[in-house]
Amino acid sequence: MAHEIAFGDINEGPLAYEERTSRESPREGRSVPFWGLMAFTFVLLLSPQTFIPGLGGLMPAKLAMGLAMVAYVFDGRRFPVTPTVQWAIGLVGCAILSIPLGFWPGGSVSSFFDMLGKSLVAFLLIASVVDTTRRLRIIVGTMVGCGAVAGLYAVYQYRTGALDPTGQRIAGFESPLASNPNDLALTLNILLGLGLGLLPVLRGGRRRMLLLALAVVVAGIIASFSRGGFLTLLIVGVMWVIQAARTRGAKALAAAMLAAAVLAVAVPAEYVGRLSTILDTEADPTGSADIRWHLMETAVGLIAERPLFGFGLGNSRHVASVRGGIHQEVHNSYLQAGVEMGIIGMVVYTLFVFSAYTAARSVRRRLARRPDGAELASLAGGIELATVAFAVGAMFSPVAYHFYFYYPAGLAVAVSVMASRLEAAPPEDGTPQDASATSAETEA
Repeated sequence: MAHEIAFGDINEGPLAYEERTSRESPREGRSVPFWGLMAFTFVLLLSPQTFIPGLGGLMPAKLAMGLAMVAYVFDGRRFPVTPTVQWAIGLVGCAILSIPLGFWPGGSVSSFFDMLGKSLVAFLLIASVVDTTRRLRIIVGTMVGCGAVAGLYAVYQYRTGALDPTGQRIAGFESPLASNPNDLALTLNILLGLGLGLLPVLRGGRRRMLLLALAVVVAGIIASFSRGGFLTLLIVGVMWVIQAARTRGAKALAAAMLAAAVLAVAVPAEYVGRLSTILDTEADPTGSADIRWHLMETAVGLIAERPLFGFGLGNSRHVASVRGGIHQEVHNSYLQAGVEMGIIGMVVYTLFVFSAYTAARSVRRRLARRPDGAELASLAGGIELATVAFAVGAMFSPVAYHFYFYYPAGLAVAVSVMASRLEAAPPEDGTPQDASATSAETEA
């Protein structure tokens, strides 16, 4: 609709902006849980212990998350219950049911506590403590800044020839979410979506810095030579152009065409050759495309073999290895969930992802009509793009239980709660307002 402003400019002066923000934002909750979350996010994305000797012994990620959780518990908050949270609870139920009936229960228990459980804790913490637009701007800006560092390092690796053991691609960034080029591309695409939502909110030097950071993020995606990363980047870019064109018209289209022209000139010839193997898999010297198709076919067969509860959380690679196959997980998060939690688990996981997308999309559309909701609408639009980035990238990566999706999902819940609070608040003239139709339940 022409009136949507989720990705357009927020046209107001700095004094008016500060006055409106202080008026519409309620008092924030205690800061310790939030800053503990921020410290954990920083460590998760950049892994400073990798570059600073001795820091690893302090276990900074566990320390930060532990501090955040303890402070959160003592703060006495309740986490919000929205459809996205309910689907997350359903996913936990499917995961637990798969454990005793799985191929290796002990391995499933380890997978639950080492990966899925931690991701869900981060999800619920984000949904609860990111309770104002100020905090939302801080966490999104920090994440994009960390992504720019990783993207810059990826470009450096490509330029200096710091490649992985195959000698074909860069080694990746030494962090849990970017340790190989495919994971790096997925991470950067998610952060790109978040950054595009933040872009209309900023002004002046901060906006120029963000534009530079986003350019570096895109450069990092290209340097990864990830085919899935390229397809995800393409879809995110098209979606952003469609949204921006509704509010900025020809200017948005012109900016998109200019960016596309710059990319077409700047990308190396080897990258174009790599992309050509998307359609011509036989031209891929690594044979990775054929391996992925084989893994997907195997996954479909395993789902058919145990359609109800699957082979147990985290067991897909072990089952394949025992049966003489490749000791790898299927490079598709939805099929991974199906193999390990059955068809019901796969459906619940898919609806969990979809519910986060619809939550952010609902906020963007609902608040697009409100002058006092323009900032939150724009940020929700970025979260919407981030969930799309994951939903597409997940078709090429076995990351169903990793942190990648649980960050934008938590942010989707957070903006739903903030939007409902904003809609329930009485308008400035004091006239009553019926907020019953604009509760967080509309995200379903």
